[in-house]
Amino acid sequence: MCFTVSIFASTHVIETDTGSLFDHPEDYTPFFHVSAFAHPSLPFITGAEPERVSMAEWGLIPRWTKDEAAAHELRAMTLNARRETIYTKPSFRDAIVKRRGLLPVNAFVEWRHLEKVKQPHLVRMVGSEIFTLGCIWEEWTNKASGEQHRTFSIVTTDANLLMSYVHNTKQRMPVVIPHGEREAWLHAADREIIEPLMRPLDEGLLEAFPITREVSRIKVNTTEAELLEPVGDVIT
Repeated sequence: MCFTVSIFASTHVIETDTGSLFDHPEDYTPFFHVSAFAHPSLPFITGAEPERVSMAEWGLIPRWTKDEAAAHELRAMTLNARRETIYTKPSFRDAIVKRRGLLPVNAFVEWRHLEKVKQPHLVRMVGSEIFTLGCIWEEWTNKASGEQHRTFSIVTTDANLLMSYVHNTKQRMPVVIPHGEREAWLHAADREIIEPLMRPLDEGLLEAFPITREVSRIKVNTTEAELLEPVGDVIT
């Protein structure tokens, strides 16, 4: 599961790391953290246009969705796409073959359950300001208004050792696509190549630390960087 991310890096940092350029940098809103349930518009790179960073809405709307009411209902259920069922679920099975993308982030947030207390932890890449999450995407047209929506789901997989400690109830983590595997994730055609990319990230590449529980009450944070400060030890 992955329902909260942080993406506040400058456009220059994102472009330098990914090698892709923002087509409309003025549309980019940095978030210190943002909930998937707010359906934010985030910087996104597709295999169709890997040289561009465009904006996409979190919560995949399949192209066959009938109307706005159905779209609203569906996107609340497609924030994540599980590796184990991504090739069989109707909402995902076409996109995993034809439309894969990358979401650059500074970090993501998961909650460790300690009896009745849920303690949020910030998870980030060791030695790198940003990293990319493996996603699938769709473009859906609202027939009533003619408006087009580019939408995405974050692919999730089994937790590695660190994430088993942090996300100790669900034992899941988002798929992280390292630099050397981005090209294959965006462009590979064979399932035999794609499926191994959806593995848990190797140990030692991520670190995590507890942050204030105040973030649990805030869906959208564009101003308060201090909410991401450690309130405990860093775990690797």
